[in-house]
Amino acid sequence: MKQRTFKFYPSRLLGFCICLGHAIAIGALAALPVPKLAFILLLAVLLLSTAYYLQRHARLALANAWVGLQLEEDYLVLFNRRGDELRGRLLGSSLVMPHLVILNIAIPNYYQTQNVVLMPDSMDEESFRQLRVALKWGVALTA
Repeated sequence: MKQRTFKFYPSRLLGFCICLGHAIAIGALAALPVPKLAFILLLAVLLLSTAYYLQRHARLALANAWVGLQLEEDYLVLFNRRGDELRGRLLGSSLVMPHLVILNIAIPNYYQTQNVVLMPDSMDEESFRQLRVALKWGVALTA
């Protein structure tokens, strides 16, 4: 029987990638000839961004963090930590690879596309495999 509901766990690997990306941005900022005040403001923005994305996407600690997913025939349902369920359509810009899944989801009445980034440590190994197979072959993608 195919698994259709998936629960996400906090991901250390995603947290590392978020920190690495922000560290590279901070390094690039340090190399720029900008006034000291601008540097301090931009550094503060980057540090706040790091903290936010770590809490929301890697640690799944914020109320709006996506903590689960249910696949249906022509749509999917996202669950956040608050307990809300949002139905959406998986977009063709989503990416499914052996060690990375990026889901771009259009939710009606939401201005922005919702994104879910999953690494192998975001769920147990068999669930991660089943999700990749279901996304690759079993869910209709919209353009």
